[in-house]
Amino acid sequence: MIQESVTDNISSKQSKEGIKGISIASFLQMLEQERHTCRVQVQTEDQLGILFFEDGCLIDAEYGHERGIDAAYRIVSWENPSIALGDPVSRAKKIDLPLGYILLNAAKQHDEQTKEIAKPTITYASNNAEHNSDFQDTINALTTIDGIEHFYILDQTGKIVIYSAPDPIHGELIVYCIVTCSNLRKWLHTKSPRQIHMHMKDGGSLLILPKAGTILGMVLDQHSSAVEISDQINKALSLSL
Repeated sequence: MIQESVTDNISSKQSKEGIKGISIASFLQMLEQERHTCRVQVQTEDQLGILFFEDGCLIDAEYGHERGIDAAYRIVSWENPSIALGDPVSRAKKIDLPLGYILLNAAKQHDEQTKEIAKPTITYASNNAEHNSDFQDTINALTTIDGIEHFYILDQTGKIVIYSAPDPIHGELIVYCIVTCSNLRKWLHTKSPRQIHMHMKDGGSLLILPKAGTILGMVLDQHSSAVEISDQINKALSLSL
Protein backbone atom coordinates (compact mmCIF):
# COMPACT_ATOMS: atom_id res chain seq x y z
CA MET A 1 0.00 0.00 0.00
CA ILE A 2 1.40 3.37 -1.03
CA GLN A 3 1.03 6.03 1.63
CA GLU A 4 -0.14 9.40 0.32
CA SER A 5 2.10 12.30 1.35
CA VAL A 6 0.79 15.21 3.37
CA THR A 7 1.15 17.72 0.55
CA ASP A 8 -0.37 15.34 -2.01
CA ASN A 9 -3.39 15.03 0.25
CA ILE A 10 -3.67 18.79 0.60
CA SER A 11 -3.19 19.28 -3.13
CA SER A 12 -6.06 16.92 -3.96
CA LYS A 13 -8.40 18.90 -1.70
CA GLN A 14 -7.42 22.42 -2.67
CA SER A 15 -10.14 24.59 -4.15
CA LYS A 16 -9.86 27.26 -6.80
CA GLU A 17 -9.31 29.74 -3.97
CA GLY A 18 -6.28 27.75 -2.79
CA ILE A 19 -5.26 26.30 0.55
CA LYS A 20 -5.88 28.43 3.62
CA GLY A 21 -5.40 28.03 7.34
CA ILE A 22 -1.76 26.93 7.22
CA SER A 23 1.31 29.12 7.56
CA ILE A 24 3.49 29.59 4.51
CA ALA A 25 6.57 28.50 6.51
CA SER A 26 4.99 25.20 7.58
CA PHE A 27 3.78 24.43 4.08
CA LEU A 28 7.14 25.10 2.46
CA GLN A 29 8.92 22.96 5.04
CA MET A 30 6.59 20.08 4.11
CA LEU A 31 7.54 20.54 0.46
CA GLU A 32 11.20 20.44 1.42
CA GLN A 33 10.79 17.35 3.58
CA GLU A 34 8.91 15.46 0.87
CA ARG A 35 11.38 16.64 -1.83
CA HIS A 36 8.70 18.04 -4.14
CA THR A 37 9.33 19.56 -7.55
CA CYS A 38 6.59 22.09 -8.20
CA ARG A 39 5.64 25.74 -8.27
CA VAL A 40 3.75 27.31 -5.39
CA GLN A 41 1.40 30.22 -5.95
CA VAL A 42 1.06 32.39 -2.86
CA GLN A 43 -1.64 35.05 -2.81
CA THR A 44 -3.07 37.64 -0.44
CA GLU A 45 -5.84 40.13 -1.20
CA ASP A 46 -3.58 42.40 -3.25
CA GLN A 47 -0.34 40.44 -3.72
CA LEU A 48 0.66 37.44 -5.80
CA GLY A 49 3.98 35.59 -5.74
CA ILE A 50 5.34 32.30 -7.03
CA LEU A 51 7.95 30.04 -5.48
CA PHE A 52 9.73 27.38 -7.53
CA PHE A 53 10.86 24.11 -5.94
CA GLU A 54 13.10 21.42 -7.37
CA ASP A 55 13.58 18.19 -5.42
CA GLY A 56 12.54 19.97 -2.21
CA CYS A 57 14.88 22.95 -2.71
CA LEU A 58 13.67 26.49 -3.26
CA ILE A 59 15.47 27.52 -6.47
CA ASP A 60 13.70 30.73 -7.51
CA ALA A 61 10.89 33.14 -6.65
CA GLU A 62 8.89 35.74 -8.53
CA TYR A 63 6.97 38.73 -7.21
CA GLY A 64 6.14 41.63 -9.52
CA HIS A 65 9.41 42.73 -11.10
CA GLU A 66 11.49 41.04 -8.41
CA ARG A 67 13.18 37.67 -8.85
CA GLY A 68 15.28 35.33 -6.73
CA ILE A 69 16.04 35.82 -3.05
CA ASP A 70 14.49 39.32 -2.76
CA ALA A 71 11.17 38.03 -4.07
CA ALA A 72 11.38 34.99 -1.77
CA TYR A 73 11.86 37.14 1.32
CA ARG A 74 8.78 39.17 0.45
CA ILE A 75 6.55 36.18 -0.24
CA VAL A 76 7.42 34.06 2.81
CA SER A 77 6.72 37.00 5.14
CA TRP A 78 3.05 37.28 4.13
CA GLU A 79 0.52 36.41 6.79
CA ASN A 80 -2.56 34.23 6.19
CA PRO A 81 -2.04 33.78 2.44
CA SER A 82 -3.85 31.45 0.06
CA ILE A 83 -1.52 28.75 -1.28
CA ALA A 84 -1.92 26.70 -4.45
CA LEU A 85 0.33 24.01 -5.93
CA GLY A 86 1.06 24.02 -9.64
CA ASP A 87 2.88 21.78 -12.08
CA PRO A 88 6.67 22.17 -12.20
CA VAL A 89 8.21 24.39 -14.87
CA SER A 90 11.75 24.67 -16.16
CA ARG A 91 13.49 27.34 -14.09
CA ALA A 92 17.09 28.42 -13.71
CA LYS A 93 18.40 28.22 -10.16
CA LYS A 94 18.72 31.71 -8.67
CA ILE A 95 18.53 30.87 -4.95
CA ASP A 96 21.34 28.97 -3.23
CA LEU A 97 20.40 29.61 0.41
CA PRO A 98 18.73 26.84 2.47
CA LEU A 99 15.00 27.22 3.02
CA GLY A 100 15.41 27.20 6.82
CA TYR A 101 17.80 30.15 6.65
CA ILE A 102 15.43 32.11 4.41
CA LEU A 103 12.44 31.52 6.70
CA LEU A 104 14.42 32.45 9.81
CA ASN A 105 15.87 35.60 8.26
CA ALA A 106 12.47 36.66 6.89
CA ALA A 107 10.93 36.30 10.36
CA LYS A 108 13.74 38.39 11.84
CA GLN A 109 13.27 41.13 9.24
CA HIS A 110 9.52 41.14 9.89
CA ASP A 111 10.06 41.53 13.65
CA GLU A 112 12.47 44.42 13.09
CA GLN A 113 10.02 46.19 10.77
CA THR A 114 7.20 45.68 13.27
CA LYS A 115 9.29 47.23 16.04
CA GLU A 116 10.04 50.25 13.88
CA ILE A 117 6.36 50.78 13.10
CA ALA A 118 5.06 50.20 16.63
CA LYS A 119 5.98 53.32 18.55
CA PRO A 120 5.14 53.41 22.27
CA THR A 121 2.35 55.64 23.50
CA ILE A 122 3.81 58.02 26.06
CA THR A 123 1.59 58.96 29.02
CA TYR A 124 2.50 62.02 31.09
CA ALA A 125 1.22 61.62 34.63
CA SER A 126 2.58 65.04 35.59
CA ASN A 127 1.72 68.33 33.86
CA ASN A 128 5.31 69.54 33.99
CA ALA A 129 6.91 66.32 32.70
CA GLU A 130 6.04 66.88 29.03
CA HIS A 131 8.03 70.12 28.91
CA ASN A 132 11.00 68.92 30.97
CA SER A 133 14.03 68.65 28.64
CA ASP A 134 15.79 66.13 30.90
CA PHE A 135 12.77 63.82 30.75
CA GLN A 136 12.62 64.19 26.97
CA ASP A 137 16.29 63.19 26.66
CA THR A 138 15.56 60.12 28.78
CA ILE A 139 12.53 59.19 26.67
CA ASN A 140 14.57 59.52 23.47
CA ALA A 141 17.22 57.22 24.91
CA LEU A 142 14.77 54.56 26.11
CA THR A 143 12.78 54.43 22.87
CA THR A 144 15.88 53.83 20.73
CA ILE A 145 17.24 50.87 22.71
CA ASP A 146 16.15 47.43 21.48
CA GLY A 147 14.85 45.06 24.15
CA ILE A 148 12.93 47.62 26.21
CA GLU A 149 9.23 46.83 25.84
CA HIS A 150 7.91 49.47 28.24
CA PHE A 151 9.41 52.01 30.60
CA TYR A 152 8.52 54.14 33.61
CA ILE A 153 10.16 57.34 34.81
CA LEU A 154 9.78 58.30 38.47
CA ASP A 155 10.80 61.58 40.07
CA GLN A 156 12.90 62.01 43.23
CA THR A 157 9.88 61.41 45.48
CA GLY A 158 9.16 58.05 43.83
CA LYS A 159 6.10 59.29 41.93
CA ILE A 160 5.50 58.02 38.39
CA VAL A 161 5.65 61.01 36.03
CA ILE A 162 5.93 59.27 32.63
CA TYR A 163 5.21 55.75 31.42
CA SER A 164 4.80 53.94 28.08
CA ALA A 165 2.85 50.85 29.18
CA PRO A 166 -0.91 50.50 28.60
CA ASP A 167 -1.34 50.64 32.37
CA PRO A 168 1.04 51.52 35.23
CA ILE A 169 0.83 48.15 37.01
CA HIS A 170 4.58 47.57 36.86
CA GLY A 171 5.05 51.11 38.08
CA GLU A 172 3.46 50.16 41.39
CA LEU A 173 5.91 47.30 41.73
CA ILE A 174 8.81 49.66 40.97
CA VAL A 175 7.67 52.05 43.71
CA TYR A 176 7.35 49.16 46.16
CA CYS A 177 10.89 47.95 45.36
CA ILE A 178 12.37 51.43 45.77
CA VAL A 179 10.63 51.99 49.11
CA THR A 180 11.70 48.57 50.37
CA CYS A 181 15.32 49.13 49.34
CA SER A 182 15.31 52.55 50.98
CA ASN A 183 14.09 51.08 54.26
CA LEU A 184 16.65 48.26 54.12
CA ARG A 185 19.41 50.76 53.44
CA LYS A 186 18.47 52.70 56.57
CA TRP A 187 18.16 49.61 58.75
CA LEU A 188 21.37 47.98 57.52
CA HIS A 189 23.33 51.22 57.08
CA THR A 190 24.34 50.29 53.53
CA LYS A 191 24.49 52.12 50.23
CA SER A 192 21.56 52.12 47.82
CA PRO A 193 21.71 49.43 45.11
CA ARG A 194 22.98 50.49 41.70
CA GLN A 195 20.21 48.51 40.04
CA ILE A 196 17.43 46.03 40.74
CA HIS A 197 16.80 43.20 38.28
CA MET A 198 13.75 40.94 38.67
CA HIS A 199 12.82 37.98 36.43
CA MET A 200 9.13 37.55 35.58
CA LYS A 201 7.06 34.46 34.82
CA ASP A 202 6.57 35.32 31.14
CA GLY A 203 10.33 35.15 30.53
CA GLY A 204 10.89 38.89 30.54
CA SER A 205 12.38 40.92 33.35
CA LEU A 206 12.07 44.20 35.21
CA LEU A 207 15.13 46.44 35.46
CA ILE A 208 15.17 49.39 37.88
CA LEU A 209 17.92 52.01 37.67
CA PRO A 210 18.36 55.08 39.87
CA LYS A 211 19.59 57.73 37.44
CA ALA A 212 20.45 61.43 37.92
CA GLY A 213 17.76 62.27 40.45
CA THR A 214 15.18 60.02 38.76
CA ILE A 215 14.30 56.34 38.82
CA LEU A 216 13.97 54.38 35.60
CA GLY A 217 11.94 51.20 35.46
CA MET A 218 12.04 49.08 32.30
CA VAL A 219 10.25 45.92 31.23
CA LEU A 220 12.74 43.95 29.11
CA ASP A 221 11.97 41.18 26.66
CA GLN A 222 13.19 37.64 27.32
CA HIS A 223 16.16 37.94 24.96
CA SER A 224 17.69 41.09 26.46
CA SER A 225 20.55 41.35 28.92
CA ALA A 226 20.04 43.72 31.85
CA VAL A 227 23.77 44.46 31.90
CA GLU A 228 23.84 45.42 28.21
CA ILE A 229 20.67 47.52 28.50
CA SER A 230 22.09 49.32 31.54
CA ASP A 231 25.34 50.07 29.67
CA GLN A 232 23.43 51.42 26.67
CA ILE A 233 21.34 53.68 28.89
CA ASN A 234 24.40 55.04 30.66
CA LYS A 235 26.08 55.82 27.32
CA ALA A 236 22.96 57.38 25.78
CA LEU A 237 22.23 59.61 28.75
CA SER A 238 25.87 60.69 29.16
CA LEU A 239 25.90 61.81 25.51
CA SER A 240 22.73 63.87 26.01
CA LEU A 241 24.20 65.81 28.92
